[in-house]
Amino acid sequence: MTGYIRLIRNVAIVVASLILMMTYIVWRQWQIRGSIDDISWPLATTTSEPGDAVTATWLGITTILFDDGETQILIDGVFTRINPIQLAMLQSVRSDVSAINYTLATFRVDRLAAIVPVHSHFDHAMDIGHIANRTSAIVLGSESTANIVRGENVPVDQYQILADGETRQFGDFTIKMIASAHAPIGFDNEEFFAGVIDEPLIQPARISAWKTGIAWSIIVDHPRGRTLVQGSGGYVENKLREEEVDVVMLSVAMLADLGMEYTNTLWEQTVTATRASRVIAIHHDDYTAPFGEVRLLPNMLDNVVKTARWLDKIAAENEMEVTIELPPFGKPILLY
Repeated sequence: MTGYIRLIRNVAIVVASLILMMTYIVWRQWQIRGSIDDISWPLATTTSEPGDAVTATWLGITTILFDDGETQILIDGVFTRINPIQLAMLQSVRSDVSAINYTLATFRVDRLAAIVPVHSHFDHAMDIGHIANRTSAIVLGSESTANIVRGENVPVDQYQILADGETRQFGDFTIKMIASAHAPIGFDNEEFFAGVIDEPLIQPARISAWKTGIAWSIIVDHPRGRTLVQGSGGYVENKLREEEVDVVMLSVAMLADLGMEYTNTLWEQTVTATRASRVIAIHHDDYTAPFGEVRLLPNMLDNVVKTARWLDKIAAENEMEVTIELPPFGKPILLY
């Protein structure tokens, strides 16, 4: 019996050592990434005194606060940051309420009319129920998005399920939801966590519980200009050819593994199709970094610098002159 106990103990020690070693290897690999300084794109112009301008404040990943001085529109809504171990292990997570309260106060999110997730993954929609409960904003999206806010007991009159092509108006903003596709970055040309959320999502929940739902192309229309938010690097062929915009906020995440040909097609289906003259890159940052700290995704997930070089080449060969910019964190970008 003593020998058996000793064997079990030794096996446990070996297993624990292997787990520690693998954790260390993953942690070291997570630190290998390109520098944002290696990307040639300039920072978008910001303003400290917006006046009657329309601005967009980037708050990491694809969370963007549009503001015309009267009305605010929030694309996505994620202020919580998870750590790499939680991500790798697909652990159960919950929203960081203190981070949500801090962000809403610091960035003066006090005239919020609508919250519009680009799809229902955790890195786009995890905090939307908490944000809705702290404001009077209406959440727009799919049935999956509705089940996220139902899990946080958001009142039924504070969320709406939209169909492809539907619009809603808030102040001078008109939001148009166009059903699109998520980038095929998972296995067998599918996205990770595909499917729908078919019941109220109650936190804490596993990261994989936040399923895609519908991936949207979102047009934020204002009398001063139009912006397309393409919050995932996916597309539906020719879906946007009837939409003309001034600015495309384009997700560049995970394109490196999809290849330059795919990236070129994405550009054609979003930027070229909409005749945009300005692109602002989003979803290039490491969403496990502390809120407000901007660094590129690790190379084990994505090579953003390589993607940026592809996009420079694609833009240079485009018939229309298009500028590509990076958004500074937490500062109002001058749109119109």
